[in-house]
Amino acid sequence: MDDGRGNDDNKNGIPCDVIWILDADGDEIVEIRADYNVNEDPAESEFEGEMVHRTFIIGTGKMAFVMMLGIFIPLFLALGLIRDETENETLHYLLSKPIHRAEFILYRLLGYLLLAGTYILVLVLIMAFITSLIAPGDSIVRLSDYPVWLGVGFATILVLAAYGALYNTIGLIAPKYGVYFCIILGIWEFIMGLFTMTLPSATVPMLSVSHWALQLIDAIVLIAWPDTLQYSQIADAFNLESGLSFFWQPPGPHTRNSKSSRCITSE
Repeated sequence: MDDGRGNDDNKNGIPCDVIWILDADGDEIVEIRADYNVNEDPAESEFEGEMVHRTFIIGTGKMAFVMMLGIFIPLFLALGLIRDETENETLHYLLSKPIHRAEFILYRLLGYLLLAGTYILVLVLIMAFITSLIAPGDSIVRLSDYPVWLGVGFATILVLAAYGALYNTIGLIAPKYGVYFCIILGIWEFIMGLFTMTLPSATVPMLSVSHWALQLIDAIVLIAWPDTLQYSQIADAFNLESGLSFFWQPPGPHTRNSKSSRCITSE
């Protein structure tokens, strides 16, 4: 409320706010209309606590789940789905049964996804429960962390499906040297994932599966926590120490360098 001391000095009906007036192109601030005694400094402890928490969730989801478990679990489980049957000379016996060959491969992949997907889902729920307990805030359990973790699990399962089918195919084509090709492919995907986070505007990582999985997590984070972009900009504007800008970027190659006009208010 306006207490008569100039709390609404810019006469916009909102006490204690700051209006940034941009030029016609929206690239440069030409005027700042501030109210009297406006505190433009953020509560650093609250922002830092929230940013550290989000950075941990996003970083763990990307590095541990997508780039480690998602890439290397298929190397051990999916590579030998059919190849082992060929080496043990039992494939002909299995194919002699009245079952289509495509169904035989499909059932093997579905069994692999059921096992690996259940494992990932259990890990995700455990991590979501732990982080929701230690999250900053007044509530004992913060439920807003669960959609992000479930999104991480969904992205990881998609990665498991993609790499599982790919590794299984390589194992069939090159039974003897397929494991080496898969290791090289896994290293390539891991490096492309790192490039996605360190060089978000690069186009080469788009040729990898990990790039799109990480982009999916960025989009899920933006849906679950719409103010994540604001937190990232506040950290850059006030030089707050946070790894949020490293692990998270707005999804899409065009959003990092785009400029937009904004009216920022603080009460």
